[in-house]
Amino acid sequence: MLKSPMKLNQFIEQHTWFLWFMLGAGLLTAFVLNVAIGPVSIPLAGIAHAFLSQANTVDSTIVLSIRLPVALAGIIVGAGLGVSGAMFQAILRNPLADPYILGISAGAALGAAVAQALLLTSIPVSLSAFIGAIGAMTLVYLLSLSSGGSTPLYLILAGVAISALLGSIMSFVMLMSSALQIRVYSMMLWIMGGIKETGWYELIFAGATFAVLMVLAIIMAPYLDILSFGDEKASSLGVPVERARLLSMVIASLLAGVAVYLSGIVGFVGLVVPHITRLVVGPSHRRLIIVSSLAGAIFVLLADLIARTVLRPVVVPVGVITSLIGAPFFLYLLLRMYRGYKF
Repeated sequence: MLKSPMKLNQFIEQHTWFLWFMLGAGLLTAFVLNVAIGPVSIPLAGIAHAFLSQANTVDSTIVLSIRLPVALAGIIVGAGLGVSGAMFQAILRNPLADPYILGISAGAALGAAVAQALLLTSIPVSLSAFIGAIGAMTLVYLLSLSSGGSTPLYLILAGVAISALLGSIMSFVMLMSSALQIRVYSMMLWIMGGIKETGWYELIFAGATFAVLMVLAIIMAPYLDILSFGDEKASSLGVPVERARLLSMVIASLLAGVAVYLSGIVGFVGLVVPHITRLVVGPSHRRLIIVSSLAGAIFVLLADLIARTVLRPVVVPVGVITSLIGAPFFLYLLLRMYRGYKF
């Protein structure tokens, strides 16, 4: 019987196939359940018929036009936030770091809200989300430079402040924009974190962007391994520390931007998933990034499933569910750090 994360880690090292089997089975199960369960439940036979038949039935319309795009968007959101969190935790050498706490998600949301207020189309909205994420990351980065080598805790506190500031600006934009006031309810649901019904064109754009960023994240994995040892050690090994950190932060911020564009602000996924994943697969970031992407996708799909069923027919924003799980976990990590927790 496995009694500790260390023994589980050793078991995974010896039986890698078991890890990939569990992740694959978990992702497939969560995906099928998301497509099958909703205000109208569709049996597995109906799902298979929708994929294989060309008949334009009610079930096929629900599956192919509504639930399938939402489930695929959930995979991208969870995977993007999982990888983004893993990268930020490596960059800051702190398990409390994630795009939500650092204000990156708020920056992306502000960018998307401004674009929607200007009545821009889907692709400019996504680009605005990316710009907002990079802008928020730049503020955090400049604060770290101005402090002359800030501690990770200082960056996290700065991120919380920036998140509150950008959230206030976004509320002001919503109040001043007649276009956003018309659909204020849908905007509030988006801010609370809700995977929207996405068109295939938007989904393909977001998926392709995520794929490119995922490849870049895997390429940066060896540098993240070295950065985890500290700046001095990394410099002695010939790594350009500031350049590697800045590039990693850009990639992580853009991943968060993709997620926010599809789902609004879904908090704590980037905090919970990489931390638990690190306990299972160890600190090697190449494996950690891949596993965090799969685990993040499973986590968001299950959270979205709970959000759609717990108060059915009322749909709870998925961000509410992830925060209910992630906030206590965040407090638990704070208590462990206070008692001498080492990253």
